[in-house]
Amino acid sequence: MLGLAALGSGPAWADDDDDERISVQEEVRRGQILPFETIFGRIRSENRGEYVGAQYDRNQRVYRFRFVDNGNLVNVDVDARTGQRLNRRRAY
Repeated sequence: MLGLAALGSGPAWADDDDDERISVQEEVRRGQILPFETIFGRIRSENRGEYVGAQYDRNQRVYRFRFVDNGNLVNVDVDARTGQRLNRRRAY
């Protein structure tokens, strides 16, 4: 998985590798995945707590959004191709 995002609205990669970022943008441009902002808007409205970051797994084409809710880290996995939520779980 590409790195955990810093606080903010869009994904930022921990290794800050421009080639990785460009290839994700290329996937969006080609229509292979939905833009981060499109999925984030819906996921944010469906989840309580403070948004703390996101990851993108290019091999599986899955975004992982992270929230802190009542002191618990919550991971929400979303199919980047369809925007469908795959999983929501607390990380204790």
